[in-house]
Amino acid sequence: MMSNTITVRLNEDEAKAYEDFAKLHNMPLSTLFKKTLEEKMETELDMQAIKEYENKDSLETYTHEDLKKLLGL
Repeated sequence: MMSNTITVRLNEDEAKAYEDFAKLHNMPLSTLFKKTLEEKMETELDMQAIKEYENKDSLETYTHEDLKKLLGL
């Protein structure tokens, strides 16, 4: 698999803060950036799915007791 390189320009303060944070979590800076971006994307996709669900015209709700019965608990 081929790797891609992306350049990110940081000022001195940003670079220091990100490098310190990466060291704190014992990971390379590139891994920190990738993991952080993945988490951000996942959160936004989750929020989008929630909004789409909430915008549906017919939301079915259940009481706690009804749900327990449905699940056989």
